[in-house]
Amino acid sequence: MKKALITVAALLLMSAGVSAQVENPISLYVGGAISIPNSPEEFSEAYNTGFHGSVGLGLAVMPSLQVVGKVEYHRFGLDVTQDMEDMGVTGGHNNMWMYGADARYSFGLPAAPIKPFLLGGVGFARISASDLEGTGDLVAGLNELNPDAETNLYLNLGGGVELKTGPMFSFFGQVRYVTVDTDGESSSFIPVTLGLKFF
Repeated sequence: MKKALITVAALLLMSAGVSAQVENPISLYVGGAISIPNSPEEFSEAYNTGFHGSVGLGLAVMPSLQVVGKVEYHRFGLDVTQDMEDMGVTGGHNNMWMYGADARYSFGLPAAPIKPFLLGGVGFARISASDLEGTGDLVAGLNELNPDAETNLYLNLGGGVELKTGPMFSFFGQVRYVTVDTDGESSSFIPVTLGLKFF
């Protein structure tokens, strides 16, 4: 029995080593979907669920571990009241560019078609607010209250599932919790991402 266990363990180690040598160490990630404002209330109540897009380049440092450098764009639309809509007021988006890196750890056997994964990372978020469009003192006054663009540290944690569908690409879905060190109180939101991983 002991010999059989040693043999199985040796085979698994050899197959993992072969997989690490054959597998392309570079991966390209492209994805996007929705971004849900979470906190503080000034953020979650003032803005509607937004959208995002992202692109990342992953480098395998171990068979199950990648470091992924990425760029993301998130946009949240202002929750315009009916009175403002009646006055023809539009715009007022919150725009966020994020530049960072994640550690992405996959579970399961190298040849398995479905792999859950966890990720965590850090980077910088460049936040700006676009002006409201319309006429009148209300629009002018609100635009004067727009804060200047700022760059802040962000952290994100999350997980998801990757589905291998061909030799060159996989589908993936992931959910993250992102917190940005904004002035006064940290802001947080939850991106839900669907995308493709190439290689």
